Amino acid sequence: MRVTMHREGKNMNRHFFIAVPLPSDIKAALHARCEKMKTDFHFKRWVHQEDYHITLAFLGQADNNQLQTVIDEVRKNLLNVPPFELKVQGFDTFGRKEYPRILWVDLCESHQLHAVREIVYRDCIRVGFELDKKPFIPHITVARKWDETFGKFLFEELLKEEFQLPQFPVKEVILYESRVEETPKYYKKAVIHLDDQ
Repeated sequence: MRVTMHREGKNMNRHFFIAVPLPSDIKAALHARCEKMKTDFHFKRWVHQEDYHITLAFLGQADNNQLQTVIDEVRKNLLNVPPFELKVQGFDTFGRKEYPRILWVDLCESHQLHAVREIVYRDCIRVGFELDKKPFIPHITVARKWDETFGKFLFEELLKEEFQLPQFPVKEVILYESRVEETPKYYKKAVIHLDDQ
């Protein structure tokens, strides 16, 4: 397993999270689908295609020592975890169905993904991060905040449309830095590759 750390300046005004990245072809396909949806589904903010990801643990603020420590722990404990594949399976929402705050892409059930998330979550807690205790719902956020001026969100209409993409490989997890004032917003801070032996 290899790990790459991208050096930056002070981190205390930044936020960090660990996530599964998406291949460029999957991101492009999701983006194309979302572009077609914008005419009928009026969310205030659509996620930039380079920012699509599957969050495993949101860390919040951290200094370089904390980040390096958690990266070292995750690297060690993912050492013998082999790459695996994921597949998307349609859309869902968080919040009220009529006026959702998040539109997201669902994933087919994956025991491997849950196992990787458990390792990452446990290591972050051990290092001292305070993480969300809600159940893990793997997803890819694509839009935020339904514009209520257009009436209710017609979720049933969205479900009528078939949406399938090919399986895609998961070979690494990423420590991302969030820069909310920029677009795209998320930048790779470190890359941890799953065991590819």
